[in-house]
Amino acid sequence: MTPEGQQRLRDHQNHVSKELKELIPKLQYMKDKHPVAMGSEYNLFKPFTKKNKVQLDIKRDKKGNVVYTPITSVKKEDLLYMGYDKKEIDALGKITHDEAIQGRERLVDILLEAGIDDIASEAIAVLPKWSSVSKLYGDKPVILGLERCEEFRMQTNPIDASIGTAGMFNTGTNPMSMYISNNMKMPNNRKDRAGGTRWQVPWGKHRLASEKLTNTAGHDAKVNKTNVLPVVMVRDPYNWMQSMCRHNYEARWPHRKECPNLAKPKLQNDGTARKTPMMLKYKPPIYFDSLADYWGQWYKEYLEADYPRLIVRFEDIQFHAKELIEVIGQCAGAVPREDDELFRYVVDSAKWGAAHQSKSNMISAMVKYGTDKNRFNGMTEADWVVAKEVFTPELMELFGYEMPEKLR
Repeated sequence: MTPEGQQRLRDHQNHVSKELKELIPKLQYMKDKHPVAMGSEYNLFKPFTKKNKVQLDIKRDKKGNVVYTPITSVKKEDLLYMGYDKKEIDALGKITHDEAIQGRERLVDILLEAGIDDIASEAIAVLPKWSSVSKLYGDKPVILGLERCEEFRMQTNPIDASIGTAGMFNTGTNPMSMYISNNMKMPNNRKDRAGGTRWQVPWGKHRLASEKLTNTAGHDAKVNKTNVLPVVMVRDPYNWMQSMCRHNYEARWPHRKECPNLAKPKLQNDGTARKTPMMLKYKPPIYFDSLADYWGQWYKEYLEADYPRLIVRFEDIQFHAKELIEVIGQCAGAVPREDDELFRYVVDSAKWGAAHQSKSNMISAMVKYGTDKNRFNGMTEADWVVAKEVFTPELMELFGYEMPEKLR
């Protein structure tokens, strides 16, 4: 470890945790001072033209199983596999292309750049309008931590410098890893075959930031953790809870009948909620006051981390993928993976392993996350009380998420 790395390790061990209400004003100031620059003078990838649209080639795992398939067209019949029934599809049968595209031009442009150049009018019509997307997430990516990019580039040994993905369950760590590993590499890395693009941070992508020095994932025992730039995925907490209700992974809390079940249904006499405790089935287990508090504590630790890290939004993979990866690469000091310097979109579901089977793709993801249709399913009055406590207006503004009308 370099002398600088040893000093950062000592600083980390002496780090004193602060309350979020003390952290957020400085974090918001840094976010405003270092905004995401769209169309920067230094671009990693060539600009889009109709001749250079590229998406990932077919991908297979170590056993030869296909885990990613390119998609170049979306037919009317494909909507059946996205959860639409035949009556809904037939009802769109008379819509013209010009009618369908109204208000959705920006999304269609993204799909065309991704190599999907044959899109049925019915498939366009189910897309959300851009006004809905921008209402939920704004018009450009949100990235926290850009003020420490130069620190990472200057103080990290370039021979061992790498990028690793981190994030809670159901926050898009797999597609982000695919985007990074298939589009970028660290130019001077000589320590790993992937060119400095790790599938996860060496302390485990789903582990809390406080476990950086106490937990080591898989085969990363020899990895110098201080030379890894974490790219931390965050997701709108309300949509994230809906996904946790369906796929809870290692999280354990009663939620089969009611979900997200943040608290007992009946409020206490003073109007407060009795939270439903949650456990992470780790060794040893980790306990939280509720599912919402799990989200809050997990991101609090990365927000107050005393080392360079980027915190990026899951939703920006769907609506700003190229710009997002461009900025991450610029921050880390990466270069394009391929000599052609073209950006490759991840169009099909980027899921590896039996625990991650999914039928989603770029279009179904745009549909699902471009509106708030199912964002608040199952929320009881007691759940809203907990949400108001944990997902504060200041925290939602920091991440650029729309505050629910009920809590405004």
